[in-house]
Parts: sequence; structure tokens; C-alpha cells
Amino acid sequence: MKQWECSVCGYIHEGDEPPQNCPVCQADRDKFFEITAQEDSSAEETASASVPPSDVPDVPLEPLSMGEKLAELLVEKHLHAISVHSPNGIIPVAVIFLVLNVVLKFSGLENAIYYNMIAVLIGMPPVIATGYITWQKKYGGAKTTLFKIKIAASSAATVILFGLVIWKTMQPEILSTPSIDRWLFLMWSLLLLATVGVAGHLGGQLVFAKKSAQE
Repeated sequence: MKQWECSVCGYIHEGDEPPQNCPVCQADRDKFFEITAQEDSSAEETASASVPPSDVPDVPLEPLSMGEKLAELLVEKHLHAISVHSPNGIIPVAVIFLVLNVVLKFSGLENAIYYNMIAVLIGMPPVIATGYITWQKKYGGAKTTLFKIKIAASSAATVILFGLVIWKTMQPEILSTPSIDRWLFLMWSLLLLATVGVAGHLGGQLVFAKKSAQE
């Protein structure tokens, strides 16, 4: 049976024809290429031996700039996946603290919620930067449905988080004083958790695309 690999995310499909759309990143079928067996090594050696080394033009490769080298290293070492673990881990904790504070009347958690959100906000610039570079370098800046949703969710999460931090800074007593504002703060925080969850889920689909296909 033929195997087809998605050139965007690496998903491998088995069948006579490639799928209409990649089930992982939703890329069109023209982004798939057939995985073929390697050519016979002896034939390659014969072909290479038939061409004298002097006849092969020596084309110097253009050296990579420092920025390109750093970008390649960033993708190779999976720095986006590493950096995104902070918001994915801290935001749920902050929201749990917030639920305990608002719903169960657990006092004394206001500062923990606030500082956790500030910590995530400080960490967002490297998350966004590494995410953009990875999208460009590893996935060729593909504008499929998955990437559009992931970018939209990440952007919404950043805006909501920034708004919550500013809100708490301008109204320090919002979490310690029973009011409608405190419930609104909780609702926006739950929306923040949802956007972070969507972005993280879609990122996981990309990371484990090949692994899932091979299992």
C-alpha cells in the first residue's frame, strides 16, 4: 500500500491516493507527496562514478546569517514547545485559585492569582516569537485552518491576559470584594483558559502528527 506524507506537518497517510485534506493540519491533498523506497545504492554509485569529479561544478553555498542560524537552532531544539509549557501550566493553576476565591470564598489567594498572571504575561513575548519562527521555518507559514485557529486562539489569550492584569492593577480590590466585577473577572479568566487550551491542543496535534500516524 502506498504511503503519503503531508509536507506541512509530517502526517503519514496509507492508501492508493492521498486524502482530500490532512486530518491533522487540514492542508490540501496537493501538499502530500508519495514516500518511495530509496533507489538501489549500487545504481547511485555507478551513476556518480560515471561523472568525473572535475566535471561537477563547484557552487559555493551562501553562508547563513546569524539570525538564520539562531532560527534554525530554535526550531531544532524545540524552544517553542519548551517556552509554551509555562502558560499552559500556570494559567490553569491561576484559574483554579480564582474559582476557589470567587466560588468557595477562599480568601488570601488574590496575590497568587495576580502574580501568576503577571509571570505568564512576562513569558508571552518569547512564546509568540518562537511560535512565529517555528511556523515559518518548520511549517512554511502554512495558512491552513489549524494554523489560523491556533494563531487566533494564541492572540486572544494574550489580549485577554493583558486585560486581566491591567484590570487587577487598576482595581486591586476586585478579587477581595464581593461584586459583579469579580464574577466578570472569573468569566474572562475561564475564557482565557479555554483559548490557551485550544492553542495547546492544536500544537500537540502538530507535534505528535507522525507518531500518531505510525501507531
